[in-house]
This record gives sequence, C-alpha cells and structure tokens, in this order.
Amino acid sequence: MKPACARRSWLAKPLRRRQAAGAALLAALLTVALVATFAAQAYWQQWRSVEIESADRRRLQLEWLQLAALDWSRALLRADGLRGNPIDHADEPWAQPARDLALDDFLAGSGSGAPGSPAREALQTGAVLSLQLSDAQGKLNLLNLLEGQSISPVWLRAFEKLFTLLQLPPAQLASLVQNLRAASARLEAPGADRGPAPLLPQQMAQLVWLGLEPATVALLASHVTILPARSSVNLNSASVQVLQAVWPGLTRTEADRVLALRQFRPLQAISEVGASAAPGEAQVSLGSRFFELHTEVGLGPVRTARNALLQRDGADVRILWVRPALASGTSPALPARP
Repeated sequence: MKPACARRSWLAKPLRRRQAAGAALLAALLTVALVATFAAQAYWQQWRSVEIESADRRRLQLEWLQLAALDWSRALLRADGLRGNPIDHADEPWAQPARDLALDDFLAGSGSGAPGSPAREALQTGAVLSLQLSDAQGKLNLLNLLEGQSISPVWLRAFEKLFTLLQLPPAQLASLVQNLRAASARLEAPGADRGPAPLLPQQMAQLVWLGLEPATVALLASHVTILPARSSVNLNSASVQVLQAVWPGLTRTEADRVLALRQFRPLQAISEVGASAAPGEAQVSLGSRFFELHTEVGLGPVRTARNALLQRDGADVRILWVRPALASGTSPALPARP
C-alpha cells in the first residue's frame, strides 16, 4: 500500500493539469478578444476614413454643380441681353424653371453615345438639378424709400398702399420707415453720435431689425425685395398687389385685367395698362436689370440649395451675392411664376 504523501501527489497531478488547461483556455480567449478588438478598431478607422473621403468628395461635387448652375443662369441672361429686346417677361427662355433635371441625360445629350456605351456610363452621376430665375424687379424695392437722407414720398405712398392691401399694421410701416432712415444716416456718417441705430438690412429676414414682425416679413417676401440700387417695377412680372401699390388709382379689376392680358402677350408699352394717373417713368418699366436665382442640386441623399442675385447690363451679367438656402426634402421649393 502506497504512503499517504504518495497518494496525495498522485491525486494532485490531474488537478494541476486541469488548472493549466483552464489557464491556457482563458489566455486563448483573452487573446482572441484582444485581436477582435484591434480588428474592430482598425475596421472602424478604415470605415471612418472612407466616409470622410466620400463626404468631402460629395461636398466638392455639389459645389461644382452649384457653380455650373450659376454659370448656366448667367449664360441664359447674357443670351437674352444679346438679343437686345428691352422687354422682360415670364415667357422668355431664362424664366423657364428646371425641376429635378437629371444631369445624366442633360450632360450626355444626343451626341455622347448610345445607352450602355462607355461615354454614357462615364456620366452616370445620379445628380439632379433644379433652378428658377425670376425677375427681382417684379417687387417693390425697399431701398427706393431712401432719397438721400429723407424718405421718398412717392415710394412711401406705394408701400402704404401695399400694407393696406395686405392688411398689415400701419404702425409697423411707420417703424420700418423711421428705422430705415436711422440706418441710412448711420451708414452715411458712421462716426457721428446718433444714438443706437439698426444696421441697414441686406436680406428680407433682416427686416425684423427695423421693427417688423416675422409674420409681416413672411407676407411681404412675395412683394418686397432689397436691391442694391433704386429700381423700377416691371409691369410684366409684378403681382396684383404690387401693380395696385405702384399705380395710383388702379383698381383690383383693372389689375386682374393686366394679369389676364399678360397671359396671352406680355405688355409692349406702359400705356397698355389703360388706367389713368400713370406713375412716373422711374417707377414702372417693362424691362429689368436684377434677377433672383434659386438653385438646388442633389447627389444621392444629400441636397443643397442656394439663392443668388444677378445684375444684367446689356450682355454683362454680374453676381452680386450668393447665399445658402433651405433645401426641400424631395422636390425643390421653387418660386411660383408671376
């Protein structure tokens, strides 16, 4: 019979083997977990780099498309200026909207190869473009109110009539005029001590600086604009309310008649309005120098929008400003034709 110490040593060997096997298994599991963690981290870093690169590439492509839309709009206005027609209206080529135009078809055209050809497949971008050029002089220009350091009584009457037609509070117009004059005086003499005065607004949303309520600004957006120079109202693109505001004594029936006449043929002479008490030559016209542009480009799920103001003098078309705008979810929120 074996001694007790020998029996204990014999029984301890399987236990040590099991402990060693468990430790090896635990080490293997820890190694696998560590390798999986490193692999996941590496994969995430690689995925992040690819996503950042794709986003940068998409942003750059959208920027190019926005510039292309801007150049296209300038070309349309320049071609119209080269024709020398002094009358601008909503039936001209530059005023026709492009809504969700697929750039694959637009760029390929009829001469870039048949469907399935390498030339055609190289143009499969999946991008869409929407743009709308509109006549900015179909609205009342806010800066027409300024006549040096004073307020123009002629244009003040036009704005008073517009506020009446839109049922807006006259007190807000009074605040607008007062603050506009103060902002103009501050701009003319920046070093003078004139007390607190608002900045001169550059876009419609900033009219709240001059005392208008946001709801009032929203209602005025379709009838009022801010242009960098005094401008007349184009009778071929003005709304009914603007026509009544700028033309003294023009009734709603007569304004509706002008719009109905424009549906068949744009006005060729100011006298075709047919109403008495015609405004001055500087107030109304049939041509325009300033045009508003709204563009939206989409590339996959990403969609961007911009607004711009263009000035045309003959065949020279300049970009006055370009600003980001809100993009619609599925279809572009383009301005309605007058």
